[in-house]
Amino acid sequence: MNKTSFYEVKQIFSWLYGIKDPQNVFCYLAVGSEKALLFDTVYGIGSLPFAIKEVTDKPVCVVLGHGHLDHANGAYQFEEAWLHEADFDLCRLHTSEEYRLMSLKQLKESNIALPGGFNKEEYVKAGTGNLKKLDHGKIFDLGGLHIEIIDMGGHTAGSIGILAREHNVLLTSDSATPQVWMFKIESLSVKEYIAMLERVIQLDFDVFITGHTDEIMPKSDFQKYINAARHLSVEKSVPFKYHPELKGLLYREDGVEIVFSEAKL
Repeated sequence: MNKTSFYEVKQIFSWLYGIKDPQNVFCYLAVGSEKALLFDTVYGIGSLPFAIKEVTDKPVCVVLGHGHLDHANGAYQFEEAWLHEADFDLCRLHTSEEYRLMSLKQLKESNIALPGGFNKEEYVKAGTGNLKKLDHGKIFDLGGLHIEIIDMGGHTAGSIGILAREHNVLLTSDSATPQVWMFKIESLSVKEYIAMLERVIQLDFDVFITGHTDEIMPKSDFQKYINAARHLSVEKSVPFKYHPELKGLLYREDGVEIVFSEAKL
């Protein structure tokens, strides 16, 4: 594992690299023979272009898995970033000055030092960057590596995954994770989340990787996610302390956690 001035870069496959933000969120760099694709941009406090140059000098396109601050706030460091339109307003909120200041506060509370040369004013006022409308089914040809955009709405309305066709690897961001948040205002219903998982499990992939761990997970874990979502109940859940105003409930089953609210069933 190589350390940049702020991020940790690790090779996962011959064509895929994980870039870890100190606040325990990951973005991923897929590299073809002609181009590269960065999936998510974490909090964007350190220089992602600098981290990418450790791996490749190929042109890079940027795709955002959804509009939350810990996945979209680094988009401003690039000429453009693709995001599904259903998350545009969410992204505007999460890249606002208020949310960026909150990110910096969290970093300080975690005793994580800012990277050298960090420009606070530039970061706080950066906004969304140049967003481009992303359609489901779009394919990015990186040269011998084709990345397909997969509709994974649930965690947010505009959540997507990316499927590396030649390698049968799915990257899910926060759309399907060991702990998925389905209680946020921007979340779809649990019923819609289940329908999404049941559709995605039919796709041709062998393993998947999520947004908050770079562990390679077998496709069979998708069934665990489906089962947990089908079985969740208020009676078998406990209060979730984060964002108490949203009255989240935490349900656990077979290593899977789902945070939901009665309003989102």
